[in-house]
Amino acid sequence: MGQILSQPVTEKTSEEGGDSFVAYGLSCMQGWRISMEDSHSTILNMNGSKTDEEQVAFFGVYDGHGGEKVALFTGEKLPDILKATKSYQTREYSQSLKDGFLACDVAILDDEELSKDPSGCAATCVIISKDKIYCGNAGDSRTILSVNGQCKPLSFDHKPTNEGEKARIVAAGGYVDLGRVNGNLALSRGIGDFEFKQSPHLPAEEQVVTAYPDVMVHEAAKDDEFLVLACDGIWDCLTSQQVVDFVRRGIKLKQSLTEICESMMDTCLAPSSGGSGIGCDNMSVCIVALLQGQTLEEWYAKIGDRVEDVDRLMSPDDLSMDLYKVNIESKFQHARDDEQPRGGSLGMRNRDEGEEESGLEGEFSGSPMLIQQLLAASNISTNNNIIYLDSSTSSILQSLGVMGGEGEADDNEDKDKMVEIEEEEK
Repeated sequence: MGQILSQPVTEKTSEEGGDSFVAYGLSCMQGWRISMEDSHSTILNMNGSKTDEEQVAFFGVYDGHGGEKVALFTGEKLPDILKATKSYQTREYSQSLKDGFLACDVAILDDEELSKDPSGCAATCVIISKDKIYCGNAGDSRTILSVNGQCKPLSFDHKPTNEGEKARIVAAGGYVDLGRVNGNLALSRGIGDFEFKQSPHLPAEEQVVTAYPDVMVHEAAKDDEFLVLACDGIWDCLTSQQVVDFVRRGIKLKQSLTEICESMMDTCLAPSSGGSGIGCDNMSVCIVALLQGQTLEEWYAKIGDRVEDVDRLMSPDDLSMDLYKVNIESKFQHARDDEQPRGGSLGMRNRDEGEEESGLEGEFSGSPMLIQQLLAASNISTNNNIIYLDSSTSSILQSLGVMGGEGEADDNEDKDKMVEIEEEEK
């Protein structure tokens, strides 16, 4: 689990849109993480004309890791990269997703600044035509389809422990340790992550980590209701069927699609950061209504009629209680009332206005110091299992039982200090 805050950022960025073909609602929340690394794409018509018989809608969710730059680039550029492929122009949409994902990697490498960035992202996206839905997925984000209330997966998570993924990783010279690629990356496919794409004798599809997506095609049918695309911050908390039920319940209660998205993230948000890490990730979720010639109001009415007894579906509070033993209002009240870092919050508290930063002593309240706390300190950086402490935090060496030789402090007063420690896996 990455660095996290002492209190979650629960403000949400939401958007909605629609036409006679599809409607959508999307929302994103930073949550407990120290930064927001997700991005998304929402395009009602890739072909630019709303009267075009070949209208094609596109939606994507991109879950960044190691930084936000690759995810932001992908969210902004992938649709145009897809449209530029020969396969898209000949309406071979399955192949265009494969070509486009790989071409996105190439475009990043062609960017002088971005090519040096260590970040990457999982990507799940859909191309929706009049008669088919094409889903491309690389990583552990996920897309599902509700078919008359039953979940149909349109993607499968790419984890290093999957036998097929592990076989490719090993064949390319990598390994899987503690469920991670080379003991580091928790997903086995994604855009970016060029640290794991360093075998020049292998094609892009066979690298330790590849951007090459799995593509699933669904033939449109009258029972198709909606799509949900979301990052693993949602799927770590709720099953695919629970998400379908959650959306249908919201539709029955006439909540807007963005309201349903926001409620889902509130449900998944952990009440504290002291647990397993579930509910502490960035969250992004997009609901796409498949209108099939109906108005949005008619679509709501049709699905509402199919939900005979809304009380049989778990409410957001029911799900929150099931996950965390606390309802949503109590969860948010707890976050508002708790001004001190909780256990597991990694000591990253917000300073009061006018309070001066006082190094690590000001960031940690109590002892003994945990390695997780050390890794989360703003004065500290890590690289290849080496922890770097800048000169303003030299007093922490005593807490770690690491002492310099005689005269070392004087000789290195203006230099950063280095401690090599094997980081614990969460």
